[in-house]
Amino acid sequence: MSGRRSHPRFAVATPWDGAMRVLRDVVILGADANELHAVSHVPGMVGEEMTLDVMGAGTTLGLKVKVIDSRPMMVEGAVRHRIRLAVKSTEAETPVMSKRSETAAVTQTGASMEAL
Repeated sequence: MSGRRSHPRFAVATPWDGAMRVLRDVVILGADANELHAVSHVPGMVGEEMTLDVMGAGTTLGLKVKVIDSRPMMVEGAVRHRIRLAVKSTEAETPVMSKRSETAAVTQTGASMEAL
């Protein structure tokens, strides 16, 4: 019988291209010349490329970064992940980081990661 559960109901003739974005918050601990140090609830994968939006003082700075290292650490009895990010480029010509911690949001796009 046609129309039963075992029969295909929908078939994609040609595959679709697309991206999925998942928002993630991180805390930026500090910065070196071309590196940022962030803490996240989830580990980063070495080699992942991201766009990281750093928000503060009413402005947002978009940074293209790449994960150099990700290691677990304890923060107030909970496991977090310290992620070292290499800064590749910025979207604006303003200072990347001040001495105090800033909050950033990160989203995932397919195999790479982007921040919003």
